[in-house]
Amino acid sequence: MTRVARTVIVKSTKLPRRVFRVFVELEEMYRNMVEQLVMYAVRNSIRSFTKLKALKYREMRNLYPQLPSHYVYTACQDASTRAKSLLRLKKRWIS
Repeated sequence: MTRVARTVIVKSTKLPRRVFRVFVELEEMYRNMVEQLVMYAVRNSIRSFTKLKALKYREMRNLYPQLPSHYVYTACQDASTRAKSLLRLKKRWIS
């Protein structure tokens, strides 16, 4: 059995509600972006980050123009890793 231990406690000042809402909204946009990318990648059997980025980067930038470009880039990396894992599990399950 693995033992989980707390390693770091970082104390910070309490965030104002307005700032916290901004973080929540940002997290929601990122989650939606990754979800769309994973569904697209699995549907089209795309395992490669490079291919996924080539096909969907511009569309995601147009869909979320308020986010910095590295958010889309990172979402593509995250989505390709998740899609690769899902496709591997799907293949193992079918076999």
